[in-house]
Amino acid sequence: MAVDGLGACASGHERGYDGAVISAWFSAFVLTQAIEVPIYLVALGRRADARGSALPPESLRWRLGFGFLASMATHPYVWFVIPALFYSSLWLAAVTTWPALLPWRHVLFFITAESFAVLAEGLLLRALRVRRPLLWALVANAASAGTGMLTRALFDWP
Repeated sequence: MAVDGLGACASGHERGYDGAVISAWFSAFVLTQAIEVPIYLVALGRRADARGSALPPESLRWRLGFGFLASMATHPYVWFVIPALFYSSLWLAAVTTWPALLPWRHVLFFITAESFAVLAEGLLLRALRVRRPLLWALVANAASAGTGMLTRALFDWP
């Protein structure tokens, strides 16, 4: 079963996900972690208290754990939950009302999914007192999404 540009098989939402979709997700997840965790390691080293004073750095293990958690918490939603919206009756109703939306499905998916990831990861970074949390989340997600699109275009992976 082929994986479409949304990261889900076209009929996956009716029949469940097969091994090819799970394998593609896992490859994309590993690539995302390889790109985002180092960015979050730097971000998590730049924490501040409520007055803006620098907080002492946490251990590498702590920073690695939360760096991994940030995208681990959002990646499955980006691959499996948000694409389901674009195959749902809600999407079909929107397309029936506004047929001009249909060719924009992938663009709308990308904007929705990446906005969700940036906001969710930014909120986690804010809770961890990282300075400029949304900027760090935007940089991390732009780097991983851009690299993912590039490797997809050049090597058809992931």
